[in-house]
Amino acid sequence: MRILLVRPAASGGLAAHVDQELALLRAAGHAVGEAPVRIRERPRPAVDLRTVRALREVLRRSTDATTLHAHGLRAGALSAFAVGPSSRRGRPGHRLVVTLHNRTVGSRPTRAVGAALLRILARGADIVLAVSPDLADSARRAGARDVRHALIPAPEAPPAAERATAVASGPPSADATTARLAAAGEAERDPEGLAILVIARLAPQKGLDDLLDAAALLRDADPVRFRIAGDGPLHADLAARIRAEHLPVELLGRREDIPALLAEVDLVVSAARWEGQPVSLQEALRAGRAIVATDAGGTRWVTGDAAVLVPVGDPAGLAAAISSMRDPATRREAEAASLLRAQDLPTPEDLLTQLEEVLASSPRDW
Repeated sequence: MRILLVRPAASGGLAAHVDQELALLRAAGHAVGEAPVRIRERPRPAVDLRTVRALREVLRRSTDATTLHAHGLRAGALSAFAVGPSSRRGRPGHRLVVTLHNRTVGSRPTRAVGAALLRILARGADIVLAVSPDLADSARRAGARDVRHALIPAPEAPPAAERATAVASGPPSADATTARLAAAGEAERDPEGLAILVIARLAPQKGLDDLLDAAALLRDADPVRFRIAGDGPLHADLAARIRAEHLPVELLGRREDIPALLAEVDLVVSAARWEGQPVSLQEALRAGRAIVATDAGGTRWVTGDAAVLVPVGDPAGLAAAISSMRDPATRREAEAASLLRAQDLPTPEDLLTQLEEVLASSPRDW
């Protein structure tokens, strides 16, 4: 049984997830490799045709049954063309598993192309893994036969020994967790205001204009300080608006010291317009930070009841939820909830279990 990963030409969280999958499968002794292609973000008919031919040639030369695991909409659709219908006619053959990571956004023609690609991969894939409930619903409507919740653990999970100790001792009660936080010492209110961290790529999907609108609403109330860790194409526009409106927002750029930043703040905020399973919020939960976020995509799958969730595109609601966290007792409750929720987050071991189930099953189970 052979596994072949088909990845898009992407960076950030998606690339990190594929890297994590590759490392986990290899460490577990599975025969896994990467397809000799990179799926571009936008259609290019000649390039896409060469991609399908390259995938077909790899499969033709394979002496073992192969499972392609394609990440993303276009990778899934092109892989569906390459695999063909043989295994679905009951003959031994290659399989296709697709993980859907993002929603198609943009103009009406762009969304129409996305819908067509989704129908192709949904009807060609043996299993579709979706990172959010809306993507799962879309895949089912497009004709996918087997749709499952994709596990997307944060790349850096606690050490295995620490997790084993936590499992052996059982989850602490809410009272015990609150006592742990109290024992660490409750800080006095910062005279410079509520310290807020946003971890986000500076891109339209992250709803940062809504965040700045919320900052403007909060500016004349009690002091508040936003710090945004991340880089991206909107940096210049955001910086100009922050200067022009004298907003209490600092752009930190790309940072590699997220745990240290999390330790310094009162609250983590996400204003995203859409998310899969945000790793940044998983990190915030594990750090025991209070969270306010938009109810976008798979965010609720990550936070459960541990975050205050507000509607997408509602700066006033976001500002009100942030303001509610000025009370130290409210934050302590939210921090305790975060630590409890963190114990239920998926681990790399959980991801490996899912991958082995959907990718490395015996041919007779197909």
